[in-house]
Amino acid sequence: MSDQAGWGIRGQNVCLRAICRDDLESLRRFVNDPEVMQYSNVFQPINDYQQEKWFEQISSATDSVWFAIDDVRREEPQLIGTCCLVGIDWVGRAAELRIRIGDREAWGQRLGSEACHHLITYGFQDLNLERIWLRVFASNARAIRMYEGLGFQVEGRLRRTITIKGVAEDLILMGLLRMEWESGAAGEGRP
Repeated sequence: MSDQAGWGIRGQNVCLRAICRDDLESLRRFVNDPEVMQYSNVFQPINDYQQEKWFEQISSATDSVWFAIDDVRREEPQLIGTCCLVGIDWVGRAAELRIRIGDREAWGQRLGSEACHHLITYGFQDLNLERIWLRVFASNARAIRMYEGLGFQVEGRLRRTITIKGVAEDLILMGLLRMEWESGAAGEGRP
């Protein structure tokens, strides 16, 4: 695993660290950008009160682990998004992976892939998970390729389960097992 001394989980290009109150303005700007949200969720702008409540909720949750993603290639590390493991089932040892790169300048640079790699490693090694799964819109081919490169396999499809901008979307369910990760089946997505 990457060096974690004082910084969180530090990789070559990104660092996963605790989300702090100083991040909230940037995170709210990301969520309030319809283009950022097009593959994440239904667009619904939020205000500072809602952002603060969200922060309080994730800070006290016992079934999720949230990280800020910093781009450390820059002279001053810059917040570019978030990633998390949510709905952690401590008995069944499974969790859902979520990621959002909100800084448009960071898109297409494999920073999300690197962040996911470190989050997956954290989930399997530090949290002792057996399975990590995720949901992705069927129309988000770039994300599906990234997840496949990290070793995730398609496990199912929820047909026309969400409507975005008036268009019904299928949701693809993907999963990755600890044994697949350990065997190197996820090799391509590793930095």
